[in-house]
Amino acid sequence: MRIIKERRHLLAVAITTLVTADALASDDNDFSVYGFVNLGVNYMDHDYVTYSSYESGDPTFFEQDTNMGLQISKPLTERTQATVQAMARAENDYAVETTLAFLSHSLSDSTELRAGRLRVPFFYYSEFLDVGYAYNWVSPPTDVYAIPFDDYDGIDITHRFAIGNNDAQVQINSGRRHKDLNLFGESYEAELDKIQGMSFTLYSGDFTHRAGYQQTSLNIELNTEGDLRRIDLAQLAARAVGTSNGISEDVIDDFNFEDKLTRYFNLASTYDNGDYSFVVEGTYLDYESGLLIDNFAWLASAAKRFGDLTLHATYSTSRDRVDGGEKGELQKLLNLQGEDDSVTLGMRYDLDAATALKFEMTHHDEETNRGQPGRSANLYRLALQLVF
Repeated sequence: MRIIKERRHLLAVAITTLVTADALASDDNDFSVYGFVNLGVNYMDHDYVTYSSYESGDPTFFEQDTNMGLQISKPLTERTQATVQAMARAENDYAVETTLAFLSHSLSDSTELRAGRLRVPFFYYSEFLDVGYAYNWVSPPTDVYAIPFDDYDGIDITHRFAIGNNDAQVQINSGRRHKDLNLFGESYEAELDKIQGMSFTLYSGDFTHRAGYQQTSLNIELNTEGDLRRIDLAQLAARAVGTSNGISEDVIDDFNFEDKLTRYFNLASTYDNGDYSFVVEGTYLDYESGLLIDNFAWLASAAKRFGDLTLHATYSTSRDRVDGGEKGELQKLLNLQGEDDSVTLGMRYDLDAATALKFEMTHHDEETNRGQPGRSANLYRLALQLVF
């Protein structure tokens, strides 16, 4: 059964996962080793604008968009194998981190179980998010791809099947994540329990459609004194501002991270006939805590290939949506909401079958930043990305 239609520019998809029998077909007794490298240079032309982790100033060489990864798989039995992936990111001073570590077992030719450290399937590109060679952008637009973590410890099960002449798969996952969480450039001690979700993917000729859902119980340790961070200050401000404006105590108590449910929804469709390709993806984040505002984001991208050269254009947007009633009133008083738009124009040139040179310009417009009118800036990025 054909599950994924092979194309050269998505070669990294099959290599990255390394969980199918095909990945080990060459020699069932040998290790399978795969690596990827991303090297990036960037420059942003306006002060007082921060787009993702990019800041204005002098050009930045080999910091953002720069990482290296190595993935090793070893078959243990005819149906079981072990996989480990380690990464070193320039932003973390190239400290080596284990990003994947799991056992996979084929229950049948169409059903696979994995257990260990896995990737949370938030997005269409989640499984190979770090492998820049696998897509046209230097990295996916952060207006949409903005979840501050991508791994968890747990299990998933994937079942592949046919629907008429089309291929499909369903994946169900469950686990937890007890690691620091980076929010707004600051580190928080966090516990994400009951990470649960599922996704459905349909492969129909040149089209691929995906729908996904994830949820987790979020606990973040906040400070009330000493070195206060952005969310610490927001929690203190919520109580002070809420009390002074007559907001009920029950509503004020929602402005914390004590066992708060967070839900995530995703829809994506892609088309690729070898010459033209299109991607449309939308996400919705629903927060029980009042300190984070519900968010709707989407992107639309189109690309045209001219031999080894690919030109592409993308529009992406992110919109915070305050809650109704007193909770939304307090969110507005705290100036928590933001709205962003970005337009990206880029090119990709395949130097060979495993190396791509990319250049792109993104015009990022902060329509609203912390409840106030924002600014705009242009981000220029150059990257060399390869797999081996």
